[in-house]
Amino acid sequence: MMTSITSPKIKNRAYRLLAILFWLVVWQFAAIAVGHEFLLASPLRVLNSLARLLLKGDTYQAALTSTLRILLGFLASLVAALLLAAGAHKSVLVKELAAPLVSAARSVPVASFVILAIILVSTRWLSTLIAFVIGFPVIYLNLLEGIKNRDPKLGQMATVFRVPFFRRLFYINLPQMMPYLRAGAVTALGLCFKSGIAAEVIGIPNGTIGEALYRVKVNYYTADLFAWTIIIVALSLLASALVKRLMDMGFRRLERL
Repeated sequence: MMTSITSPKIKNRAYRLLAILFWLVVWQFAAIAVGHEFLLASPLRVLNSLARLLLKGDTYQAALTSTLRILLGFLASLVAALLLAAGAHKSVLVKELAAPLVSAARSVPVASFVILAIILVSTRWLSTLIAFVIGFPVIYLNLLEGIKNRDPKLGQMATVFRVPFFRRLFYINLPQMMPYLRAGAVTALGLCFKSGIAAEVIGIPNGTIGEALYRVKVNYYTADLFAWTIIIVALSLLASALVKRLMDMGFRRLERL
């Protein structure tokens, strides 16, 4: 029984490893075909650049600065989405007033927001503002979807038995909305990292990943570009895993109340 359960997992991991090795080989041959390291660095050169970056204190400082600013924007978008979704659920007027802003945040290019933000605010908080603008509509719309898909019979039962507001919130509404909130938050966080770093590349705030990527662009260091990309992806995955864990822990505590 144990073998039948674990063997598909082992096969999946083996296939995943083979896929990674396959694309690394393709990458290596592509680098050889191009023949110029500054145009397309080889995997070994990227690994060397990554190791060099990880030995520098400036790398950790830039990573920490950018991550904290992006997380601040994400948290602000989460709080704003929660409040506005609650207001939109109670009032049709609030929902209709918010609709154009949400639509604009979803459709307007990030570059336009970045240029406007550079004019209005300091480049120091550019990634925070852009992360907020990009993350907010994703979480807000997911919350509205969660509210719409609640089981109406549970709400009717709570009304009949006169369940207090907070009990209804913690035991009926939040459990039904939590999957939507969790999915929206994780998706939004990934977008926040992408857009936040892109904003930093345009605004070039000091001591950030965006500034480092801009130097890479100016000097055509593709090995460093790939190395920084690996760092950004790792930071995004770690932040997403942390958010998932914190939300799951918070939900389990609510269940025990």
